[in-house]
Amino acid sequence: MKFLSLFSLIAIFFLTTACPGKKYKSNLDKLQDNDMNFPNLNRFIFEDISFLKPDMLEKEYSESYIISDIYETFVAYEIYTHFSVELFTASRIDVIQYSFDEELTDINAVHDNYVIRRENSLYNYSTSIKKEVPESVGFNGCIQIIHGDTDDYDYDYAETTSYFLATLEVKDEIYVFQMIGKKDNLGYLYDDFVTILSSIEL
Repeated sequence: MKFLSLFSLIAIFFLTTACPGKKYKSNLDKLQDNDMNFPNLNRFIFEDISFLKPDMLEKEYSESYIISDIYETFVAYEIYTHFSVELFTASRIDVIQYSFDEELTDINAVHDNYVIRRENSLYNYSTSIKKEVPESVGFNGCIQIIHGDTDDYDYDYAETTSYFLATLEVKDEIYVFQMIGKKDNLGYLYDDFVTILSSIEL
């Protein structure tokens, strides 16, 4: 009987030590292990396009920071990062065009309208100069960065929030991509945002 008890104790010891649980890695750990770049990007289909989306950005069901009725939103809570893609239809673009006194191209109307609405939601904001997207992005588009405080916004960030905003024209359709997060964190992810934009395919 003693032998059986001793054997049971030894078996339990080996079972609990020989197969330890897999060490949990936070999203921040994963970023740091990958030189502050998103690991594990997989192709995601949205309407008529597809692009590489980081696995750590999980499906989110929030409409608080988007404008279009056709969209997908994602979030990585551990690194306080949100990501969205929106499609603007011709009818929605016509409404946006009507809000401007001057006539703008579709892409500039959608982009400028988005920037204005974002600025109006912030306190003490600063906005970069509108630039063309990098050459690595295979479509016509513009990109801007907005920083601001969000005291009256839906997010309770302790620090200044940054918004990466890119508007692209893909086969006569207008898409807006956003990445949102703490300014100090998001500074490391700008190149990842460009990587996502550069991966867009029809």
